[in-house]
Formats: sequence, C-alpha cells, structure tokens
Amino acid sequence: MTISIDATTKSVPSTPESVPVARWVPWLFQVGNLTFWLSLYFYVPILPSYAESLGAPLGVVGAMLSAYGVTQLLLRIPTGVASDWWGRRRPVFAAGLVASAAGAVAFYIAPSPWTLVGARAITGLAACAWVGITIMYAGYFAPSESTRAIGWLNLVNATGQVVATWSGGLLAQHYGYGAPFLVSAAVAMVGLACIAFCPEPVRAARTGPPVTLDRLWKTATAPALIGVSLLSAVQNYATFSTVFGFTPVYAERLGATRADLGTLTAVSLIPFALAQPITAWLNRRYGPRNVVVIGLAMIGLTAVTTPLCETLPILLAVQVVAGGARGVVGTTLMGMAIRRVSQSERATAMGVYQAVYAIGMFSGPLIGGLVG
Repeated sequence: MTISIDATTKSVPSTPESVPVARWVPWLFQVGNLTFWLSLYFYVPILPSYAESLGAPLGVVGAMLSAYGVTQLLLRIPTGVASDWWGRRRPVFAAGLVASAAGAVAFYIAPSPWTLVGARAITGLAACAWVGITIMYAGYFAPSESTRAIGWLNLVNATGQVVATWSGGLLAQHYGYGAPFLVSAAVAMVGLACIAFCPEPVRAARTGPPVTLDRLWKTATAPALIGVSLLSAVQNYATFSTVFGFTPVYAERLGATRADLGTLTAVSLIPFALAQPITAWLNRRYGPRNVVVIGLAMIGLTAVTTPLCETLPILLAVQVVAGGARGVVGTTLMGMAIRRVSQSERATAMGVYQAVYAIGMFSGPLIGGLVG
C-alpha cells in the first residue's frame, strides 16, 4: 500500500504510523485537550463587551479579535514545519498551554484597549499549538482512522468551548470581568501537568527517503490541500465575524446580559459537539464533497440571517443551526487535509491548513469591525 502526498510527488512506502500505547494515554491526552480549549474560551463571550467597557471603539474591537487570527496565519506553518523537522509534538502542546495562561493574565491586567490587541495576539500564538495537538493525537491511531480520531478530538474541543463559554459568562456576571481570565490561566496549568504524562507517538522507521525541506514544500503546496484550506477559510470568515465576533455585540443590543452572552456562544457550540460523532458516517453516506457544500451553504445562510433577528430567542435558534453546520464542515475538511499525508509530514500539512483558514479568522472580525 502507498500513501500519495500529491499528484506531483512520488508515493512513499507506507508503514505503521501509530504507536501502541496504554489505554489511558488517549484519555489523559483528551483531558489536556479539554483544558487547552477551556483556557482559550472562558472569556470569549465577554471579550467584545469587555473591550467596549475599556472605551474601545468597534474598530479597535475588530483589531483585537483579528489579532488572534493574524498570529496564527503567520506562525502555524512554521510551527508545523518545525514540528515535522524535529519529530516532536508534545513541546508544541506545552508551549501552547503556557502562552494561553500568559495571554489570559495579559487580558486581566490590560490598562488600555490597545493592550488587549497584544493579549489577543498571545492567545493566537497559543492556538498555534492545535497543529501539534491534532497530529499528536492522530498519531495514536492508524492513518485510515484520521477522520474518526479528529472527530473525537473535536468533540472534546467543542465540549471545552461549550463549558467555557457558558460558565465564563456566569463568572463575569457574578464576579466581574476579571474572573474568566484568572480561571483560564489556572486551567492551562492543569493541562500542562496532564500532558507531561502523555508519550510522543513514535514515528515508525521508514524505508523511503528521509524528510527534507523539498518534500515538506511539496506537501505544503499540494493543490488539494490548498483547496481544502481555502474552503475552511471561508467557513472561519463567517464564524469569526459572527458568533466569535460581533454577534455578542448585536445580542447586547437585543437586551442580552453577560450570562446570556455565554449562553449565546454555548448554544452554537453544543450542536457543533453533537455533530462530531456523526460526521464520519455522513462522509461515508453522502461523500465529503457533498457534506462540505451543503454545510457551507447552511453557514452562509445563517450568517445572512443573523442581523435580521429581532429577538434573542430567534438569534439563539439561528446559532444552533450554524453550530451544527460548522461542526460537520470543520471536521470533514480537517480530515481531508491530512488523510493522504504521511505521519512525518502531517504537521506541515496541518500547519498550512490552519494557517490558511486563519485568513478567515482575522479578516472576518476586521472587515466586520470596519463595516460596523
């Protein structure tokens, strides 16, 4: 059997690329994954209103939200290439948790609106660790199970986001804006302790050529990978200009409280999480291309519908539909990005995928802020 990198690259012999590990290792890894997303999302629902409370105009709010994506656009590819070249994933995960804690503390002590831009850039640096996290976890499974593995990884990802956004809103409601930031920093440190006990997936010995910069470049520029990545950028443009961007601001104008802002984000993430276990089945039943096309159409429709909502319950209902579509499309595209790439080059492919979709992450809120 061979694994084809792209149409212009020769196939390399396939070898077993997952490592047998104790059954508890993937579970403990998922605990670390959970803490990672908890630490990044406790404060997301209140971030725009927190910035406005410091006197930030919408343009500065947009710049702050965009900084999260800009950092990832610039650093995810270098992160993936470095991880492949080094053959290590766990240090990337650890660095992400440390950066997440640092960013949360920076938000807490921010003296001015523009300081928030720098803090958000630090948390964007933390999010770059998702490159190493996805590949490290997928390395515990056979390549043919990549979509299934990523589905379970994204399920925990979404669960963390749901819990964090819902409880983060409550924390801010009862203890003030600073509480979610302090809890985020503490949880990140718990995650750091968890992953200390998770071994690296051992890369199997290869009979093919060694990993070189030329091969990594060919992997990174594969047309299929770029196409999938651009579709993900479109999805993230809609997502980060709405539910993770200005939908909370719009909800406040409809009378939403700080706790309601947490609920707003949570109701979009619950269907995202519930979509994960069925995504692999949908791909087998209808094909990845059809799943992506229909899902993107639903995301676009909900984005257009959001500013037409006149009451908070209707706005919440629209976010439920958007969340389910995001869950199916995101997992499908991520699985497509690495399915036919060898383990030793997967972090590079994932780095490209995540860097390109970061274009949508920063352009969505930036353009939304300028237009608004």
